[in-house]
Amino acid sequence: MIFRNTFRLLFSNFSNVWKLLLYYFICFSITALVCSGFIMPIINELARDGILTKLWDIISNFFVIGPEASLVALHEVIVQTIAILSDNLTLKFFSIFTIIWLFLVFPITLDMAKIALGEVIYGYMTSQVKYSFTGRYVKNIGKGISYSALKYAVQLVFRALNIGVMVCFFQFLIKGGGYVFLAMLVFALLLLLVALKRTLFSCWMPAICVLSEDAFSSLATNFKTSFRNFFVIFSNMLVLEIVAIVFNLIFGVFTATVSLIITLPITVFVFAIAEMTSFFSSRGMRFYVYPDMFISPKKFEEQDSISRIKNLI
Repeated sequence: MIFRNTFRLLFSNFSNVWKLLLYYFICFSITALVCSGFIMPIINELARDGILTKLWDIISNFFVIGPEASLVALHEVIVQTIAILSDNLTLKFFSIFTIIWLFLVFPITLDMAKIALGEVIYGYMTSQVKYSFTGRYVKNIGKGISYSALKYAVQLVFRALNIGVMVCFFQFLIKGGGYVFLAMLVFALLLLLVALKRTLFSCWMPAICVLSEDAFSSLATNFKTSFRNFFVIFSNMLVLEIVAIVFNLIFGVFTATVSLIITLPITVFVFAIAEMTSFFSSRGMRFYVYPDMFISPKKFEEQDSISRIKNLI
């Protein structure tokens, strides 16, 4: 139900994908403008010390010397790079600033659009009103900052777990042979972890948009709502993850990754819709998917009554 209604709403509101694409382009442009002044001195210094040449040799000779030798050579390059940056105070500051911006400020900035997206989807689902993405973004910029910053902090454990699992996946994949089967198992574990994270926090953004709660109180509402329909949401999120990976891979391979410019915003928008449909379905709220079609999920009270009857029987 969540899966089907998500794609119904995607087709009904596809114009918002272009607005999200424009927002991401602005974010990428600002990041490139800010970080270029800090990255270029680092690149020039590494080029003078031959680090970039060594890195290119590793990439170009990967299939000649093999994966294990390439990893050893890459480790040496990383050690040399850290040593060069540590010896130069200015470059050290530039490196720290760039890392903070790319891995903290930039992700939070991208995620700030989720509240605006949620309100746009909410307007259509409840009364088919076409809210302005820009207007909702400006109106909720405070909520967007607090939500994305708190979400980044709360989900750090999942980020660390995902990185660890991905490292294991690539290590097994590089070794080849019988390790490929282990790599596939690790990849399946990664899918489950990502689906679990999406399920646990699936009703957080909708609680802010629908109930007008702040980022902190909406987190409690999120857990209460998502646990009420946990396995249904989890199975739908897992299927959506698999579809998203296949979708991006197919278009990415056949267009030399050019299509990712469009497919990635579509993926983000799909999961935003999935969160809203999960919230509405879990709370028994009616919503439109097309102008002439609305969905009426069972309310909590009806679900509880059915559950109690089953237990009595």
